[in-house]
Amino acid sequence: MNSDTDPGSTDTDPEGSLKGEFTRFFERHYDDVYRYAVRRMGADCADDVAAETFGVAWRRYDRLPKDQPLPWLYGVARNVVRARRRHDRRHGEVLVHEGGDRGPKAPDTVHQVEERDTALRALDRLSATDRELVMLLAWEGLELRDAARVLGCTTATARVRLHRARRRIERFLDSSPPEPPLPAGARPAEARRSPAHVRVTVEKK
Repeated sequence: MNSDTDPGSTDTDPEGSLKGEFTRFFERHYDDVYRYAVRRMGADCADDVAAETFGVAWRRYDRLPKDQPLPWLYGVARNVVRARRRHDRRHGEVLVHEGGDRGPKAPDTVHQVEERDTALRALDRLSATDRELVMLLAWEGLELRDAARVLGCTTATARVRLHRARRRIERFLDSSPPEPPLPAGARPAEARRSPAHVRVTVEKK
């Protein structure tokens, strides 16, 4: 049976060819979407969030921006996460702290633990949208214009939100209580600074 009559052939079957293209797309971007989900819902839910996200991507693949798909994928994943949180709240289920489980990581030093705890507490002072903006920039590595696309706002609005978020984070860090006294003989940790997790800049445009 030749490829013209073989229903399983991908050479002349547009749907088969599309599935192959989508499989490559999925393999290229799955890890990024999975990490996004882990940081917001924890490892237990990350696979489900990623699966739902790529389910939407498959249904809308013809309209998906192929040249720069990650902001679009993060936008879908954000909606999936929000829907799951609403469902959990309605059913009285325990929610993972926003920021969730960061996944496997190397053992932290005491100072790294302190920095991460400070960063998370600083993020908790922000609104949900401002917190998401900071996470998209600092953790997902997006440019401001791409983060704005995820949030569904203009770059100018995102810049204002970022400026406001930075001011709130800085005020929180400035007002943080001093470190407790160290035991005798212990080496003092380096001076507290703005954690790398929340260190972001505003584009000068």
